[in-house]
Amino acid sequence: MTSASSTTVVYDPADPIRTGAALVNQQLDELGLGQYWVQTGTQGRSPIVSRQIPLGHGWCRAVGLHQAFWPATADLCVEVDWYPDRDIPLSEQDEHWQTRLAVVTAGLESLGYAVRTPGPRRTPGADRYQPLIAARLPVGASLAPSPADGWDHLKVHPEYTPPNRDPIWRLHRTLEDSHLTSYGSRTLETHHWPPYATGAWMVIWTGGQTATADDWHTAIARVRRVLRIAGYGLLDHRRPWDPAIDQVPYVIAYLREVPE
Repeated sequence: MTSASSTTVVYDPADPIRTGAALVNQQLDELGLGQYWVQTGTQGRSPIVSRQIPLGHGWCRAVGLHQAFWPATADLCVEVDWYPDRDIPLSEQDEHWQTRLAVVTAGLESLGYAVRTPGPRRTPGADRYQPLIAARLPVGASLAPSPADGWDHLKVHPEYTPPNRDPIWRLHRTLEDSHLTSYGSRTLETHHWPPYATGAWMVIWTGGQTATADDWHTAIARVRRVLRIAGYGLLDHRRPWDPAIDQVPYVIAYLREVPE
């Protein structure tokens, strides 16, 4: 049996999304919670490998998480997605989810990560996987508590039917009315929405591949001002932009309804 990677991954704080996910994936694999690989042959000098997942376990993978979603004091943070074993009967899936997610959480905590289950509640049969947020915090620090009812108003996959409109139309109108034509947006998955949010989007600047870090900073500062005036909450990237590492400059915009 072999890991998907034969070398030890080193976390680089200057490249946190890529190296953070790579490190946690290797750790999950070593704990027996990730994806197992066996060599089944060779092709030339390259090994041929096949993924093997133990029955009844499901499997995990870590994916990079933009720093705007990180807890304030974290120096590493990833999303860990757990996928259940689909061969387990639906009548047993509730227990399967509860048992295996407890094992995954305990495994991550044993490595020193603080773990949170974000977003609206997911259920077997209706949802393909369960995301977790795993963060490495300073010694003695803990995750700030989330409101228990912060996502009760949400479905995992919101549906908008007349007369209700997808709230992204308001965001598009805000950008158009301000003549911000070099910006794009995409709706975030609901487990990335802040509590009580009624919509959340990543707004990116598409100003060109030759732009400098100063160009990125200026572009995001411009759209932040417009969004703030329009009533959006904002989540920001945590470190200076580096066009050599960061894919695009962005800001997270959201609308929120806080209960009385």
